[in-house]
Amino acid sequence: MSKIKASTALVNTLKNWDIDHVYGIPGDSIDTIVDALRAEQEAIQFIHVRHEEVATLAASSYSKLTGKIGVALSIGGPGAIHMLNGMYDAKMDNVPMLVLAGQVPTSVANTKYFQEVDLPTLFADVAVFNKQIESAETLPDIVDEAIRTAYEKKGVAVLTIPNNIPLTEIKNTVKPKHEIYQQTKPEIAPETIARAADLINSAKNPIILAGVGTKHAKETLIQFSEHTKTPVIISLPAKGIMPDTHPNFLGNLGKIGTKPAYEAMQEADLLLMIGNDYPYTDYLPQHDVTCIQIDIDPSKIGHRYPATVGIVGDAKEALTALIETTDYIAKREFLEASQENMANWWKWLREDQAKTGTPIAPEAVMAAIQKIAEKDAIFSIDVGTSTVWSTRYLQLDHHNDFLISAWLGTMGCALPGAIAAKYAFPDRQVIALAGDGGFSMVMQDFVTAVHYKLPMIIVVLNNKELSFIKYEQQSAGELNYAIDLPDINYADFAKSCGGLGFRVEEFEDLDLAFEAARTANRPAIIDVVVDSNAAPLPGKIVMDEALGYTKFEIRSVLEDHRFSKMPPLKTIIRRFF
Repeated sequence: MSKIKASTALVNTLKNWDIDHVYGIPGDSIDTIVDALRAEQEAIQFIHVRHEEVATLAASSYSKLTGKIGVALSIGGPGAIHMLNGMYDAKMDNVPMLVLAGQVPTSVANTKYFQEVDLPTLFADVAVFNKQIESAETLPDIVDEAIRTAYEKKGVAVLTIPNNIPLTEIKNTVKPKHEIYQQTKPEIAPETIARAADLINSAKNPIILAGVGTKHAKETLIQFSEHTKTPVIISLPAKGIMPDTHPNFLGNLGKIGTKPAYEAMQEADLLLMIGNDYPYTDYLPQHDVTCIQIDIDPSKIGHRYPATVGIVGDAKEALTALIETTDYIAKREFLEASQENMANWWKWLREDQAKTGTPIAPEAVMAAIQKIAEKDAIFSIDVGTSTVWSTRYLQLDHHNDFLISAWLGTMGCALPGAIAAKYAFPDRQVIALAGDGGFSMVMQDFVTAVHYKLPMIIVVLNNKELSFIKYEQQSAGELNYAIDLPDINYADFAKSCGGLGFRVEEFEDLDLAFEAARTANRPAIIDVVVDSNAAPLPGKIVMDEALGYTKFEIRSVLEDHRFSKMPPLKTIIRRFF
């Protein structure tokens, strides 16, 4: 039997799993594997990013979009440490990832050698599969097992590979094949469907809270909602699962959710939790409510809210069965009241988006984005006020994708997500939205998008501060401190990288910049100077937040000897009462 380097066997295993690109940075302890990737560059593209965090954030985003495993690599030591943020994003959003981390040669292991870090210990918490390779002969089989485990457990598989091992020649035992992972779906117990159907038939005010577990069941979710006349609320990362304009849709739930969603949830007498593990239990019904929970993972049943009936199984299959076993409802007063409430909400939002003044309102920027967004545009959203404005004001439907760091909530995720989106769907429009705080954390990798000729639009909401944190401090009754940012002209930065840049300081120039970016054939940054006093208020201001804002204002007068600029009273009243 012929012999090949272990690094070649590793790459052949990646090819068997239909992996066609890898994000990372080359370096001494991983260069042997990078060299093997070079030999197979027509099958697997190596994307050289400028920071390892971007590599794993992009890999995580790719997996969220496609369901396929994302792959990233780096040297050991500092490079491996940099990868942790994106690895935790994948872990917490339950998507498969493979990380290949270099390590010092085995001959100097455990000698406190240059850049030597105990990587298996470092990765112990983040990984569902965590091995340091001890033998070249076992490398391809362990890579295969790592990928399979990442798919099965929806998490991060990490291989720490001493530099000398990939150089070793081994028997060529990796045969060309096409591996496809298919999740085993538990069989739904018929009695749980029957019990759930009885509860649905007897409910007067049922409400649905849907999560990313319904992403593959969009049409079925709508059918069930229309069949039973049940309003639908979503978790934040599930935006786009139900069209924002559907009459039964009430938006998302939580601090950045809608007021109608909050109010309907508190009036419900039956909660259907479908494909989500919603953590903010204060926004769930605060009185005794019957609950039906559908999840493919039995450990999620009753995890956040007591489940009267737990249906373990695929959301689409469960909803199909419930449509067949529940009564058709022609009219439901609870839904009609929720629709009327939602109509008022949309009226308020349209008023916000119609602002034409300078400094530019972030809501007006969302209206400009909506004008140029294509039907199947992919939106990659950063963490901060950009999350609030996009979630609340952008109207998405089934053809869109909405990328966000949902559970980790890491700033700097929008640009890596946009890069991943272009590799996943090169023919679709990609629009990223970030605040100046989040974008400046990863801005160096805009040049990666330029280098690989990835047309995209990066919208930077530039208010020269950490605006979301500003209002967090205020709602807690704290004075603002350490939130100011220096003014950077991101349009000039874009041009210096070889991309297009548009600086928008006046409202009148907004649409022209977006139209120019829309027709561009290379990456573009639209740097919009927005109103720093635009407040990303909660959809529903609860009493603790109202007391916090009051405390903040009192402290501003007593300690800073000034009145702070507060949001318009009309807006506060609308969100509070």
